[in-house]
Amino acid sequence: MLAIVFGAVVLVLLTSPAFAQEDVEQLEELKAERERIQAEQAAQALLLDASQADFDDVAAALDAINGLVDLQESRLADAEQAVASAEALVTQAELREAEILLELTELRSNVGDLAIASFTGEAGANGQDLTALLLSNDPSQAARRRSLVEFQTGSLADSIDRIRALQAEASLVSERRRAAADAAQAGRIEAERRRGELADAQAAQLEIVQAAEARLEHRLAEAAFLEERDAEAAAEIRKQEEAIARRIRAEAARKAAEEAARRAAEQAATRPPVADADDIVSVRGIQVHESIASTVDQMIGDALSDGVTLGGWGYRSNVKQIELRQAHCGTSDYAVWDMPASACRPPTARPGQSMHERGLAIDFTYNGGSITTRSNPGFVWLSENASRYGFVNLPSEPWHWSTNGN
Repeated sequence: MLAIVFGAVVLVLLTSPAFAQEDVEQLEELKAERERIQAEQAAQALLLDASQADFDDVAAALDAINGLVDLQESRLADAEQAVASAEALVTQAELREAEILLELTELRSNVGDLAIASFTGEAGANGQDLTALLLSNDPSQAARRRSLVEFQTGSLADSIDRIRALQAEASLVSERRRAAADAAQAGRIEAERRRGELADAQAAQLEIVQAAEARLEHRLAEAAFLEERDAEAAAEIRKQEEAIARRIRAEAARKAAEEAARRAAEQAATRPPVADADDIVSVRGIQVHESIASTVDQMIGDALSDGVTLGGWGYRSNVKQIELRQAHCGTSDYAVWDMPASACRPPTARPGQSMHERGLAIDFTYNGGSITTRSNPGFVWLSENASRYGFVNLPSEPWHWSTNGN
C-alpha cells in the first residue's frame, strides 16, 4: 500500500505543469519518508522469531526486508548515476576550458601581430612593407591603403571582442566545473553511505531468510509426517510454506539464500543427528527415543489420571525424506543434505531437520483426534503440565511438542 500511494504522488508531481525545483525537493522528501518507514518495518521484522511466528507475520517480515533491500538498491543506483553525471560534466568543462585556452592563445598572438603591423609598419600580409604603402603618393594605392587600415583596425577590434567573450565564458565554465566537481565528491560520499546501508539491509535480509528457511524446513518436515494421519492439516502447512518459499525465492532473497548455501557448502557444516532405529522404543503406542521413554510414559499416564487421553506419533525415519529430496532437489550429496529447501521443486525439507527424526518430538492427539487449537482439552493439559516432563510446544503448531520446542 505504501508503494502504491508513493507512486501515485510521484506521478502527480512529475506530470504537473508547475513541476519545478520545489517539487524536486518535495519528491526527495517523500522518498526519504518512504525509506524511513520501510527501515522501521524491516527493523521490526528483525525482532521476529521466524521459527515461532505464524505464517502472516513471517510473510510480512520477508516482504518488509525484501522491500527495503529493493529500495536501497534503487537509491544506490540513483546515487551512482548522479556521480557519473557530475563526473561527465567535469570532463566536458575541462575539455571546453582547454579549447578556450587554445583559442585565446591564438587570438592574443594575432592581436599582437595586428598591433605591431598597425603601429610600427612591420611587414604585413603578403610580405609588403606597410610603411612604404602608407607614405606612398601614388593615387592607385590610396584605396588599398584605406582598405588595409580598415581591415587591421576592424580585425583587431573583433579579436579583442572575441577575447573578452572567451574570458567571460572561461569564467562560467570554470565555475560550472568546480560545482560539478563538488557535486561529484558529494555524490561519492552519498553513494558510499548508500552502499553501507544496502550492505546492512542485505545482512538483515540474510538473517531473516535463514530463519524463514529453518522454519520452512521444519514445517515441511511436519507436513510430511502428518500426511498419512491428517492430510488436511498437512495440505494447509504446505500451502502456507509454499507462499513463504515464493518470498524466499524473490530476487534479492534468492541471492542471499544462494550465498548462505555457498558458505554452508564451503564450510561443510555438520549435518543434524538422527536417531538410530535401535534406540527407538514404543511407549503406549508412540515411538520415541529410549532416553525419554520413561518420561513420556509417566506424562501420558498422569494425563489419563486427570481424565485426558493423549496419543500421537513420535519417531519417523529420515529414509522417506531422503527419497523426497532426491526426487525434488537432486541426487547429489549437496542436493540431498545441504541445498536450501526453497531451492527444491516443490520445496522440501532437508533430512534431519525434524525432531521426529531424533525420536524427541511427539505430535499429540486428544481422544484420537488431532490437536489443532489451543482450546483443545489436550493442549490445555499439555500447556499446564508438559514442561514438568521436559516438553515444550512449538507455538505455531498446537499438536507438536518436543524436548527443545523445535
